[in-house]
Amino acid sequence: MGDITEHVGALDWAVIGLYFVFAIGIALYHSRKATSGMDNYFASGRNASWWLLGTSMVATTFAADTPLAVSGYVVKSGIAMNWFWWSWAMANLLGVFFFARLWKRSGVLTDTELAEVRYGGRSAAFLRGFRGVYFAILYNCIVIGWVNLAMTKLIEHTLGIEKFTALAICFGFSLVYTMLAGLTGVMVTDMVQFLMAMFGAIWLAVAAIRGIGGIGAIHTKLAVTYGADRAADITAMMPAPGSEVFITVMVFIFFQWWTAFNTDSGGYLAQRMIAAKDEKNSFLGLLWFNIAHYCLRPWPWILVGLCAAVLFPYLPDAAGNLPDPEVGYVKVMLMFLPSGMLGLVLASFFAAYMSTIDTHLNWGASYIVNDVYKRFVKRDATDRHYIKVSLAATVFIAVCGAASTMLMQSIAGAWYIVTAIYAGLGVIYILRWYWWRINAWTEISAMISALVFTILFRLVLGTYLMPGFELWGIKWFKFPFVIMVIVPLVLLVSFVTTFATSPVPQDKLVEFYRRVRPGGPGWRGIRKLIPGAEKDPGPGRNLVGYVIAVSAVYCALFGIGKLILGPATAGFALLAGAALLGVALWVFISKQEWEQPGGGDAESG
Repeated sequence: MGDITEHVGALDWAVIGLYFVFAIGIALYHSRKATSGMDNYFASGRNASWWLLGTSMVATTFAADTPLAVSGYVVKSGIAMNWFWWSWAMANLLGVFFFARLWKRSGVLTDTELAEVRYGGRSAAFLRGFRGVYFAILYNCIVIGWVNLAMTKLIEHTLGIEKFTALAICFGFSLVYTMLAGLTGVMVTDMVQFLMAMFGAIWLAVAAIRGIGGIGAIHTKLAVTYGADRAADITAMMPAPGSEVFITVMVFIFFQWWTAFNTDSGGYLAQRMIAAKDEKNSFLGLLWFNIAHYCLRPWPWILVGLCAAVLFPYLPDAAGNLPDPEVGYVKVMLMFLPSGMLGLVLASFFAAYMSTIDTHLNWGASYIVNDVYKRFVKRDATDRHYIKVSLAATVFIAVCGAASTMLMQSIAGAWYIVTAIYAGLGVIYILRWYWWRINAWTEISAMISALVFTILFRLVLGTYLMPGFELWGIKWFKFPFVIMVIVPLVLLVSFVTTFATSPVPQDKLVEFYRRVRPGGPGWRGIRKLIPGAEKDPGPGRNLVGYVIAVSAVYCALFGIGKLILGPATAGFALLAGAALLGVALWVFISKQEWEQPGGGDAESG
C-alpha cells in the first residue's frame, strides 16, 4: 500500500491535535475537584447519574483493542466466535438485577474493601491486601498491556511510528490526563470518547461496505474466496453443528460466562456503581451499559471484519504463514477513509484507548492506595497525602502496564489468559453475597488455585510440555477447553478450604446483613437474628426481570445482525420481539422500590 504515512495528511493531524487539546482541557477543568479528596478522586463524590456512569462503563470496555480483536475474530473464525464476549451479557445482567443495589448499599470505596465488610478478622485483612495487589498489578497490567498493544499496532500501521515510541506518546499522554482528571473527569471525557468512537466505527463500516459494493457483494466475494461452506460459517451468528468453532462456542454459551467472569460486576463496574448517587442510578447505569455494550456497539466492527476477510483473506502465503487477522481493521481504514475522516477515526481510536486506560489507571490506583497503603501502611494521613500517593500509584501501574505491553503479541491471546485467571471465581463471587458460609479463605484459595492451575495447564502443559494433548477430539489444555479443566479443580479446592476453616463470626455476618440485606435462603439462619429481616425480598424477585432483560438484549443484538446480513424479515421479527420485551422490562422496573441515600423512605419507579 506504499508509504503508509502518505494516507495521513495535515487535516488528519489537525483533527487528532484538537482531540488531545480537548481531553487535556477536560482534565484541567476537573483537576481541582478530583484532588480534593479520595472520594472525589476515586468515586466522583458518590453523586454520579445513571447515564454518566453507564456510558462511562461502555466507553471503558471500548478500547483500541476491541475493534481489532472483534474484527480479527470474524476474519479468522467467523462472526460466531464473538460469543466469547456476547455470552458475558448473561453475567453482566446478573449484576444489574442481583448485585447493583448491594454494591451501592455496601458503602465501600473499592470492591476489594468489601472483604473486610463481608468477612472480618485477619484472613479478611489478608484477602483485602492480596486482592489489592493481585488485581491492581497482575490483572490490571495484563489488561493495560493488551490495550497498549492494540494502540501501538494501529499507530505502526497508520503513522509509521515504531512500537516503543508510539507507546511512549500515547501512554504518557493518557497518564498525565488520568492523574489530573480523577474519576469525574474520566467519566465526563468517557462520554465524548464513546460518541466519537461509535461515530468513527459506523462511518468506517458504511464506507467499507459501499466501497466493496454492498452486503450482497460481501456474501458473493466470501464464497468465491473461501468456498460456499466456509463463507456460510463466517457469516453465521450461531455456528452449525460440526463447524470448527461449534464446540468452542458452546463452551462460551453454557460454561464460560458464569464460571470464568466477574459475575457480580465487581472491578471498575463496581467502582461506577459505588459512585452512583443512589441505588436506582446504580441499577439503571449498569442496565444502560448492557444495552449499549451488546446492542449498539458490535455490528460496525463485525462488518469491517467481513470487509477485511474479503479484501485481505486469512489464507497462508507461499511460505505457509498466515497474516495477522487483527490488522485487517486498520488496513480497511487506510483503504476507504478520505483525508480528514481518517484523522477523525484515528482520533476516535485515541479516545477509545484513553477511555480504557484512564479507568484502569484510576481503578488500579484506588486498590493500591485504599486497600494496601491506607489499610496497612499509613491509616490516619490527610486526604492531601493520600492524593499524592494516588498519583504515585498511578505512575507505578502505568510503568508495569507499559512493560507488559512489550511482552505481548496477540490481543485475543491476552483476553484468554485473563479469562483463565478468573476460572471458578465467578461462582464464588455470587455465593459470597448470597450464602453465609463463604469466608475469606474461600476467596483466597480460589484466586491462588486459579492462577496456579492457569500457569500449569495453560502455559506449562499447554504451551511447552504437552501442546498437542488431545482426548475425545478436544485439546483440553487450549482455550476455552482449559477452563473446563481449571474450574472444577478451583471449586474443589475452594469448597474444601471453606469447610476446613472456621465460618465468619456470627456478629460479623449480622453486621454485613444489616448493611446490605441480600435476602434469600442462604441467609435464613442469620435473618432469624434480625427483627424484620424475614420480610426482606430475596434474589428470586428479580429473576423475571433478569430473564426478560437477557432475552431483550439478545433479540436486539441478533435482530440488528439479521437486518443487515439477512434475512431482513427475521431481523424485523427479532427487533419487534426486543421492543415488546423492552416494554415488559420497563413495567417491571417501574414497580421497583428504591432505597434513598441515608436509608430514607423508598420511592416507586
